[in-house]
Amino acid sequence: MSLIEQLIVVSLVGILASIPIVTGRSDRDQLQLDASVRRLQSGLDSARSIARREQTACRFFLNEKGFTAPDDEILPASLPACSGIELLLKEEFEQGSIVLNTNLPQVLRFTANGLLLDGGIAVLSHTRLAKARCLVVSLPLGVSRIGSYQAPLPFDGGRLLSSRCLPDVASS
Repeated sequence: MSLIEQLIVVSLVGILASIPIVTGRSDRDQLQLDASVRRLQSGLDSARSIARREQTACRFFLNEKGFTAPDDEILPASLPACSGIELLLKEEFEQGSIVLNTNLPQVLRFTANGLLLDGGIAVLSHTRLAKARCLVVSLPLGVSRIGSYQAPLPFDGGRLLSSRCLPDVASS
């Protein structure tokens, strides 16, 4: 084998070896995004359960990091905080950035029987992925559904539309 043939073989092996790495990173990013939207739904379900279990209305704060108890100095309110709500949208060790776009209020309120008083949509995106995941919270029961956001994310205060959050269709 000549030197040129050897260089071509080494180049092809290098290209073929890099393909699974790129695909693996994309798959990991997609898993992180999917996990974040499930955590968002889990946080809503947890707060609903806490309100029902304790038979008291409560509230919690939603921000880029996840769910926390509202700071009464920053956001004073008459409702107590839902106890035990501390849920991150992404794990500390995760690489990449999950971005939250939402028209839900910063403070979400629950009745004593677990009904959510605030509705809207939350869209989670990953900086390295084109696909965004969404969670729609419908009133009056606070029913939520997860799907894929089927439009470009609005910039500069544009509107998020729940009609653009379509359920994922499983392939046959």
